[in-house]
Amino acid sequence: MNIPSSNVEIERIYAQLFNNEKCSISITSANTNEGVSSIAFSLAQRNLLAGKSTLLVDLNLHHPSLHQLLDIKNPDSSSGLLPTPHLVSTSKNLSVLTGITAPRSRSSILKLRKPGILEECIEYWQSQFDNIIIDCSPINRINANNIPAERVAAACDGCILVVLASKTNESMLLEAARTLQSNNAILLGCIYNDRDNPPLKDELLREIDRFPEYLNPISNKFRSWISENKLLSLCL
Repeated sequence: MNIPSSNVEIERIYAQLFNNEKCSISITSANTNEGVSSIAFSLAQRNLLAGKSTLLVDLNLHHPSLHQLLDIKNPDSSSGLLPTPHLVSTSKNLSVLTGITAPRSRSSILKLRKPGILEECIEYWQSQFDNIIIDCSPINRINANNIPAERVAAACDGCILVVLASKTNESMLLEAARTLQSNNAILLGCIYNDRDNPPLKDELLREIDRFPEYLNPISNKFRSWISENKLLSLCL
């Protein structure tokens, strides 16, 4: 899922997350496939448009995707603790996004789990960049190959939890929030992703399309009224 950095919702999220101060933000979710990587990438692009140097780090070891988003053909295997940063032009005005792809070696993953190591990495990155955005694995996806999202969140200045409508229920969300808070992570808020929920306006138009042909004169009037209705056209 590719979300344009000029998207209205991304603009609103960005305005609330980032200010003039340097900061590191981790983005995670309760479950898989909730849109974390897409949101992290779009926020990084939006930060570039604001003239701020940006580092996007992929620590979503359950489903690493930064190498695909940045079109990196051969991501580093791992000569050090983390792969070499990649510089990628993201727009026609040559804004450059720096990305660190997910570590692959078992030794690097285990070392990043040690207390203090990830904090040292983030402290160094903050001396080099205005903002750091970290894409994390799902909180409820616990296995030996992940760097726990709550561990990453606790090392950052703040954390955002992405919630996919119709997939993450209240108990999942509360459990994820408790896990973050019990690890001393600062939960800044939630992003409600309604990717799979069409707007009411689109649903009404879809239902009208099911009317039989002999009702076309009536359905055309309804369709015109719904399309021009200002209330249904509002972006909430």
